Amino acid sequence: MTVNDAYIIFMQEQKFRGNSEYTLSYYERCLKMFLDFCGSDLDVEDLDIMIFKSYQLYVSESREINKISVRTYARAVKVFYRWLYFENFIDIDINRLNLMKANKDVIVPLSDNEVKQLLNLYSNNSVMGCRNKTILMLMLDCGLRLGEVVNLKIHDVDFNNRYLVINGKGSKQRVVPFGSSSLNQIKCYLNYLSSSSSASSSLFLTQKSTPVTRNTIKMLFARIKKNKGLERVYPHLLRHTFATNFILALY
Repeated sequence: MTVNDAYIIFMQEQKFRGNSEYTLSYYERCLKMFLDFCGSDLDVEDLDIMIFKSYQLYVSESREINKISVRTYARAVKVFYRWLYFENFIDIDINRLNLMKANKDVIVPLSDNEVKQLLNLYSNNSVMGCRNKTILMLMLDCGLRLGEVVNLKIHDVDFNNRYLVINGKGSKQRVVPFGSSSLNQIKCYLNYLSSSSSASSSLFLTQKSTPVTRNTIKMLFARIKKNKGLERVYPHLLRHTFATNFILALY
């Protein structure tokens, strides 16, 4: 069996497991790059630890990619290797599938002043301003990932008990409570939606009344970063700020 044949079976398995389109796209992008490196017609039994390590060096040296990004690309290949091992396609020591070391930058959460400045960018005087403020408040209050914001449905909001049903990574669901300020903000936004003609079940919509996409949220943050004092803001930093504030609230 060639590496390409194994890749096709692997992708079918990921679809069978119900992985999201985003996850499938991630595996496809990273593994095709790996196939280009080792050769799609390579016999799968020839895959070894050295090829895995050489691939990481190749990516880091031949492309303008930092080491943290190299690890992101290599992580997909590591999943592929492990799947091959447990399916008995290869016989290697999977404990030696080490990712390239990278010095991670210290992530500094948003300060209280930065959070206030961020939320003050948008008002409830317009539907888009209200929508954007609602997105930011829920990301800060509930620690939502970018993809979780996109997937939120109106029926995922429990107003009586003040929680969201989140469909997260790996099709896993979790229940996340939110505060009274977020409750009032969501209600304000839904007042705008009730006056629109959209039949969409999605919570967050574009100006054309279509569900927001990942690019919608990325463009929102691209505009936010243009404001002085908010240049370092990105989606996952809000989740990190939530986690930090949650921990601090315990003490």
